[in-house]
Amino acid sequence: MEIGDVSKSFPDDLRGYVASRLRTVPMLALVVLLLTAVWFPLLPNSIAIICLQVFLAIVLISMFRLWDDLADLNQDRIEHPDRVLSGTDHARLFQRVCILLGTTVLAVLLASGNTQASLGFSCLVILFVCFYKLPWRADWPLVSYHLLILKYPLFVILISTCDDRPINQLRLIIALLAYFLLCIYEVIHDPVLRSDTRCQLIAGTELVSAAGLVGFSLTVI
Repeated sequence: MEIGDVSKSFPDDLRGYVASRLRTVPMLALVVLLLTAVWFPLLPNSIAIICLQVFLAIVLISMFRLWDDLADLNQDRIEHPDRVLSGTDHARLFQRVCILLGTTVLAVLLASGNTQASLGFSCLVILFVCFYKLPWRADWPLVSYHLLILKYPLFVILISTCDDRPINQLRLIIALLAYFLLCIYEVIHDPVLRSDTRCQLIAGTELVSAAGLVGFSLTVI
């Protein structure tokens, strides 16, 4: 349930946003899904790496959730006026929070000496800067949600690079499986997509593909 009251201070709005958009069951399930994909079939040997990966998963999800909402703010003010961002007077401060989260991820990756992940994250940010500027993004929802969800398997690869173990075939399979599952969830969750026959057919195909990937992954463990 969204918070409809317009708060007068940014801290109040920020707490309301966190409560309504981040500290929710779907967001917690997303963190669990991504970390499961990162850690399958074995946890890293180091507690420090585990903590780093949990931190990155939470910050990356929070950053891109906020970025998604900021990118859709004009549309949400019409379709979802009850959301915190739709009624806040502090949109620019939320933009700064989003930048701060991204800077934090990059700083942590650089401090950990993970040049590969730092470059990967920078490329991911550039990719989504371009994506949010696409003029047809709102007119082609079928393509748009597939591109939007693409960030999550990229998160899996990015977070996995913090471990010394290589990004092998199994890791790529699990990342692709997470992608299919999230695409299916998006169709189930979104009433507009759920009512689209094309989306239903694609979701069905993705479900079959996900089942196939589960079987194939068991052969490469």
